[in-house]
This record gives sequence, C-alpha cells and structure tokens, in this order.
Amino acid sequence: MVNEHAPYMVATYARPPPVFVQGEGSWLWDVENRKYLDFTAGIAVTSLGHGDGEFTRLLAQQAKTLMHASNLYYNPWTGALSKLLVEKTRESGGMHDASAVFVCNSGSEANEAAIKFARKAGKVLDPSGDKMEIVSFTNAFHGRTMGSLSATHNAKYQKPFAPMVPGFREGAYNDVEGLAELVTARTCGVMVEPIQGEGGVVCASDEFLVALAKRCREVGSVLIHDEIQCGMGRTGALWAHASLPREAHPDVVTCAKALGNGFPVGAVLVNDAVAGKIKVGDHGTT
Repeated sequence: MVNEHAPYMVATYARPPPVFVQGEGSWLWDVENRKYLDFTAGIAVTSLGHGDGEFTRLLAQQAKTLMHASNLYYNPWTGALSKLLVEKTRESGGMHDASAVFVCNSGSEANEAAIKFARKAGKVLDPSGDKMEIVSFTNAFHGRTMGSLSATHNAKYQKPFAPMVPGFREGAYNDVEGLAELVTARTCGVMVEPIQGEGGVVCASDEFLVALAKRCREVGSVLIHDEIQCGMGRTGALWAHASLPREAHPDVVTCAKALGNGFPVGAVLVNDAVAGKIKVGDHGTT
C-alpha cells in the first residue's frame, strides 16, 4: 500500500512503516491488525480518543443534516460554538472579557487571523503604519503558513522559505527584564504560548506573563495567547492562562487541535477592544 500511494503524495513527512486503519480509545490498529498504544494522539488532537461514541454519532448526524453552506450565511452551529466558547471561557476563569469568536479550520489559520487582527488594531491606533511589529519568543511554534511561520523563530522551518514576512521580532521566553526593550510603541501584537509545546513543554512563569500583559497595555499592543496545544483542559482548566490574575489575561486566544478531536476546526477568541476594530471584509475563511 505504501509503495502504491507514496509516489502520489508530496513528501512533507518522513513516515514510519505502520499504516493505521482503525482506532478505539487510546489504541490504534494497523493494516496487519497489529495493536499500538497511541501516545501521539494525532499530535495533541484526539482529546476524546479514537472512535468516541458520542462524537461519532454527532459527526454522522451533522453530515446528514448540513456540512457546509459557506460563511456568507448564518447557520445554527457556528454561532452556538462561538457562544459556548465565550461562556465557558469566562466561567473557567480565563480571559474575563472574551466577547466574540472567529471560527476557522486549523491552528495555523487561527494564528494567521490573530496576527491580522493585531496588525489591524495597530493600524487603527497608528494610521501611519509604524505600529506593525509582531513579537514572539525563542522556541515557540505557531504554525507553518507564512505569517505563523514568521512568528516561529526556528531556522529549520524558516530558512527554506525565506524571506519571512517583515515586522516579526524574537524575544527570550521568561525574560522579564528584556520586555521594555522588546515590546515598544511599534509593537502591534505579542504572541506567546503559556506553555511551549515544541519548545519542550516549558511553562511561562506567572511573573513573566503578568509583566508581559502590563507591558502590552503600556504600549497599546494586542496580547495573543496561543493555546492551540496547551488549551482545552490540558492543565486542569479550560485554558492554561486561567490561573493568572485578570490583569494578565490576553486580548486574543487561539485554539484548535483538541477543540475538534480530529475534525478540522480552529477558533480565535477576542475581547471587545479587538473585535471593535475588525470590519466586514477584513478577514474571512471558506
């Protein structure tokens, strides 16, 4: 099967030999019926496990009802998801001023939207265009599309596709003292993972996240928490930042992965300050 299919697939992955055909709970079976304990979880995606009964039932029901009519029109489910995310975020102790949601298809797409929202906010505050820098941190991973890749300061990923999008700066993670020089009046947005994933499951200190939020407020920068991997209950609360004081809460939270349990969905939560700067036609997704 591999020999038959591989020539027709773009070689973006160096895949090992197993060909998986079935999953149940935390287990996978390959084409030769060998059983594997799945420690990858679809790269932190299958939060409910494989073949979850309720998830499968709802997915089949939705497929029979309506799968897609485009974002040009209302449907009951996108709005319901947005409302649920805002309500549960507030209830969980996270992002106390969450007010609206942009729903998309993936984590990278969610981060691209967050970057655009920050750029738009910067343009509203400074129409000259000088307030356009996006700050992210060493060992972060925000995605592989051009904007999110530009925020992922790793030469292994960036070098083949250089030059990156202009205006992205790299800072040291957990460096409180360096924030004043790093985040300036030219900074429109700061992206941070409360817990770095690819960086080695490294937690940002409360001191750092509090100081980062304070600095963003001082210069009028949008604070973006990328919780695509660390969010959705993985820390015991809905969001990893939920234990922080309100003054350290972000303006934007991005999520995906566990949000869909394998169904392609991402979301961007924003507060009123950000939502009010986004107008019809500023962004979209099929």
